[in-house]
Parts: sequence; C-alpha cells; structure tokens
Amino acid sequence: MWLSLLYSAFMIDYISLSRKRNYKILYIALLAVSLAALISCEEENSGETSIVLTGKIINPKADFIVLRNYSGVRDTIKLNKKGVFLKEYESITPGLYTFAHPSEYQSIYIGYGDTLRLRLNTKAFDESLAFTGAAAKENNYLINLFLEIEKTNRNLMSEYHREPSDFKKMIDELTAKRIKSLKKTAKKNGFQTNFVENTEKIIRFSSWSTLERYAFTHYGKGDILKSDVLPSNFYSYRQHLEICDTKLLNNYAYRPYVTSLVSNVALYNCARKHGSGEAVDRHGYEYRKEKLHVIDSLFTNEELKGLFAGIETRNFIRSRKNAGEINDLVAEFLEISQDEQLNNQITKIAATYINLDPGNKLPDFKIYDDHKNITQLSSNINGLSVLFYWSNKNESYALRVHRKVNELRYKYPEIKFIGINLDNPESDAWKDAREQFGFNMATEFQLVNSQSISKQLALRNDNRSMVIAPGLTILDPNINLFHYKIETTLLGYLSR
Repeated sequence: MWLSLLYSAFMIDYISLSRKRNYKILYIALLAVSLAALISCEEENSGETSIVLTGKIINPKADFIVLRNYSGVRDTIKLNKKGVFLKEYESITPGLYTFAHPSEYQSIYIGYGDTLRLRLNTKAFDESLAFTGAAAKENNYLINLFLEIEKTNRNLMSEYHREPSDFKKMIDELTAKRIKSLKKTAKKNGFQTNFVENTEKIIRFSSWSTLERYAFTHYGKGDILKSDVLPSNFYSYRQHLEICDTKLLNNYAYRPYVTSLVSNVALYNCARKHGSGEAVDRHGYEYRKEKLHVIDSLFTNEELKGLFAGIETRNFIRSRKNAGEINDLVAEFLEISQDEQLNNQITKIAATYINLDPGNKLPDFKIYDDHKNITQLSSNINGLSVLFYWSNKNESYALRVHRKVNELRYKYPEIKFIGINLDNPESDAWKDAREQFGFNMATEFQLVNSQSISKQLALRNDNRSMVIAPGLTILDPNINLFHYKIETTLLGYLSR
C-alpha cells in the first residue's frame, strides 16, 4: 500500500516540475510500480493460493471425484449429470495432489493461478487426461511423463538380461537424461520451482523401482542370493533414502517404488534363511510376514507404516484359505500398527474371510433374475457351481471374465457358472451390459442388497470367484479363474 501512496505523490508533483526533474521522478515512479509488482508476485508465489478446480469426466463410473494431498485436504467433489465438477478453494497449498475416480487415480499439480481445468474419458483414463488453465503446462508435462515411463518400463523388460554394471549404467543415464529434459523444459516454460522438485522425485523413484526389480528378474527367485555380487553402488541411493513423508503418496512413482523395495529385501532375507530362494513361497505366510518386518524397519512415520503394512495384510487375507495363517499374520500386523481404526478394519476383514473358509456355509442371499424377480441363491445351486462376481464399473474385467467363463462352460458342462452383478439395482447398468455384450441371461443374476452382501463376502468389483457345492457349502472362497492351472483345479473338484 505504501508503494501506491508513493506513486500517487510522485504523480502529483510531476505536473509542476521541470522536464529534467520530471524524468527523474518518472523513473523513480516506474521503479516503485515495478517493485510493487515484484512484491505482489512474490507474495502470490509463497504459501497458500486460491484456485478453482473444474473439469469434465466422460463415461463417469460414479457421481464424484476425490482430491486429497495426505496432509489435511480430502474433498469429495460431486459431478453433475453432464459429468462436470467444480470446486473453489480460497486457500490451498500448491503442490502435488492425488486426483481419484473409482478404480483410477493420478497425480496432479495445483499451482498459482486462477482456474485449473481438466478433461478425461474413463475408457482411457491416463491417455485422455488433459489440462488447461493454471499450471496446465506443468500438468500436461506430468501426465506425458507418466505415459513415457510406462512405455519405457515395458520396453525395459527385454533389458534385464544385461549384466549388473551395464544395467545400472543404462538406468543412471536414462535418469540423468529425464532430469536434464525436465530442467530444460522448466526453464523454457517457466515451471514453478515446487513442481520441478516434485517431478524430479518422480523420475528418481521410477528409476529406483527398476533397480529394485532387477535382482528377481535377472537371477530369478531360486538364485536371488546371487545378487550378493551386484556392484557396491547398485543400491547406493538407499543410503540417502527419504520415504517417510506422507506427501509422497501424491507422487505416482512412490508406491510402486516402496512395493518393489519391500519385495526385493523380503525375498532376499527369506532366501538367506533357507540358503536359497527355491524354498520361498512368494504367496506364503513366511514371505508376507517378512514383508511386514521390512516395512516396520523402513518407516518411522506411523501413518505410512500402517498404510503399507495394511496393504500387505489385506492382500494376504484375500488370497489365503488357511484361517490359522490369516490369524497369525493379523497378529503380526497388530504388533506394528498403531492406527486403531485401521486395526479394526483389518480384524473385520480377516473375520469375514475366516467365516468363508472351505466347509463353511455361504449366506443364502437374495438375487434378481433377468426379469427382476427375486430368488434365493440356494434355489439356483443344484450341483458343483462357480460364482463369479463382476461390475459394469470395470468393463474390461467384466468382458474378460465372461469370455473365460464361456470357454470353461464349453469344456466343463457339469459345472454351473453363475454371474453375480454388483452394480446398484436401481440403475440400468446391469441391464445395459447384458444387452450390449450378450451375456447368458439364464445364468446371470444381480444382488438385491449389494452393499450389505459385499461387506459380508468382502467383495471387490473384480477378480473374485468362489466354488460352491449344493447346500451352499464353500469349497473354495477365492478361486482364480485366470490361473494357468485352473482346469486342473476344476477337474479336482469334479472328481470328489
């Protein structure tokens, strides 16, 4: 404000002064205005900012999106009937945020400016994501980097045969090239400093993930101990690792890196105990227990420790059929987690799966047939049956599982394959999918109370199937229809 007053004073005096004096005064006045603009800019680019976040979701899977930064911001923003959302923030901290829509998420950057607009189609979530407005150049760079990293990682699968020193050199050169390109583009487009710092971390985490996967991919599980001969600098970045900041969860390369690091270290530790990796079951209790111990040793941040330990524990519970091992791993988890809410969630999930142990009875829930008539599940189980659950929210999986089921039906007509849809009965999603893709109406049903039953059965939207005998006796609560030995497994049940 004092600069404005100073400028006004100079302009009043300017009228009555000589030309030489006028030029001097005018120079000072212009300097004051420039200084005011500079200070205003500095104030704008420090601390909080105000911004409008808006956009459009084409083919939305739900009527909302979620924006969070794992540091105080977690907003559920509604979509209107056209898939458009808008949220005005009067005060928000610039930086990376997580933008999520059911079954998909991506990192976005909120910087200084008036409005950030985005547009995407859920049928190609990452590929179609585009930005305009404030920090649009930064965000478009970010999504293009993501797509480039994904493509490179696929191509790298043919490079893991390289000797360790050559592989490390190649990854180091790739990392340096990406960082150089980032800084060059940042200078050209005036990227905000905070964005450049966060994006460099993305590049580094991505490269480190590749290095963590090298030992298993190059040597194989059985010879994992040969990684002892890796160059001394192969994992040198671990010495200065900074992974205990919850804001890193907004970095799309962070979680894959932690997962790769934990898996690599846990496999090596288990192999050391046995003298070889051959005896290590990467789906078994011992390996999962070791992963929890590695997580416990890596994280001093209790929130991050609980999050990653919880992911490992949930995955184990959902994949096992042994109640004793589930209880043992949950006990290990509870030893290291201090989050009471998370602990209760894990305990409830475990109890649900234990209730679904082989030999127990499946709840006799109500289902709709294709005419919207209500029937009991038990009235449709008159022999060995496979229940496969699906949702139109995950269209690619729905098509994939139905193709697989059609193949298995042809080979094993003695088994009844029953599709159970999890979508909201009040919507037309189930009907539209059946008609569009030509599913077998005689063996397709929909849950009457999808929310309640989904909780009882710990269902997700995809990749959950069960083998059931007459009387709703559970034979297998979690069979993988895409496993390469699925036909051998089904023949085993038929021969009982």
